[in-house]
Amino acid sequence: MERVPVAQLIDLERLGRDGRPPTPRAIREALPKGWVLDGDGHTARRDLRVLARDGWVLVLGLVTFGAAGLGLFWQTFPRGWGGLARFGVMVAIVLVAGGFVAPIITRALMKR
Repeated sequence: MERVPVAQLIDLERLGRDGRPPTPRAIREALPKGWVLDGDGHTARRDLRVLARDGWVLVLGLVTFGAAGLGLFWQTFPRGWGGLARFGVMVAIVLVAGGFVAPIITRALMKR
């Protein structure tokens, strides 16, 4: 896991008061989205949790709309391997479309 010195991500001198170093809380709040402070207080790493920050919106949306789509089209699928193949194609289409749409949504959320 890549660790980056905090000074590369934020201006520590600006956060400090009266010549004192900034508090860990001030550093955590000043870090860009997607970064978390390590325990040593001097380095930061990427936040790799699945539901970190705004990512839960994307996961919840995918699960909700996927379940709704499956419920709507369940009766239209043919029985047997043909229905399973049709379901697999639909899942593949959603994954490919999500591969293009998800980065756009993520960039929009990061601009806030």
